[in-house]
Amino acid sequence: MRAARLAWLVLLVAAAAWLVATRWSDTADLVADARPLPLLGVLAASALLLVPNAVFWSLALRRMGEGVTTTTVMHAASRTLLARYLPGGVWYAAGRSVLLAGRGVRPSALVAVSGLELGLGAPTALVVGGLLLAGSADMATWVPWLGAGVLAAAALVARPLLNRALSWWARRRGQAAPRPLTTGTLAVLVAVMASYWLLMGAVFSAYLGAMQTDIGWTEGSGAFLVSWGVGFFALFAPLGLGVSEAGFVAIVGWGAEAALLVAGFRVVLLVRDLVLTTVGEALARR
Repeated sequence: MRAARLAWLVLLVAAAAWLVATRWSDTADLVADARPLPLLGVLAASALLLVPNAVFWSLALRRMGEGVTTTTVMHAASRTLLARYLPGGVWYAAGRSVLLAGRGVRPSALVAVSGLELGLGAPTALVVGGLLLAGSADMATWVPWLGAGVLAAAALVARPLLNRALSWWARRRGQAAPRPLTTGTLAVLVAVMASYWLLMGAVFSAYLGAMQTDIGWTEGSGAFLVSWGVGFFALFAPLGLGVSEAGFVAIVGWGAEAALLVAGFRVVLLVRDLVLTTVGEALARR
């Protein structure tokens, strides 16, 4: 897998160089009308994405019997945001888990919540994105159904298996068994995850607006969520890089050069991560 990721990154660099060399004027036109102040607003709004994510973690942990606040989770998340860019795709959750374990949260519960976030995230994006598109774009009908099927499997199969695994781990460690996850809890977590993706889609649409593109909020958000969700399943692409951008331009019918415009949203998120990590570390030192 490491070799596949490296080969994919080399291919992406070559593709980006080809687009710049052959379609420079078209690419420059896409960003010529960008508005700096709205872009700063997008950057500020992207920081709000930590809120539903922290709510997801704190709610799941409390339902398992762990005493942790949303503020504590948000602080831990802000300090480990840059781990998202490490190879493997698990270091962000792992880093946050290490910090929360230092606050007394049981590692078994942290592993369970990391798995829930990973298992529910992409399928929920596909479902929400598919509902937003709702026939407004030329998208395969099986895409949202794939997400719905994975969510159904999580409720019917993964939840009881996870409860058994947590009970077994607690007995092995000589600890009290955590509270079992119920179907109601899973439904609440899916709702929180859906709110996260709706907010993510809104921030991305605001980014497109700041770049002066002519696409509606519903189509832009829906295409973004579907393409972002598909990117999670492309294990060879770190953070879905390249797959999500290609999927978006294919759904909305834009030219290949627009992939660089879509990729620019990742730059916004990177700047956000740098700022929030700095703030998080400063608060930790205080």
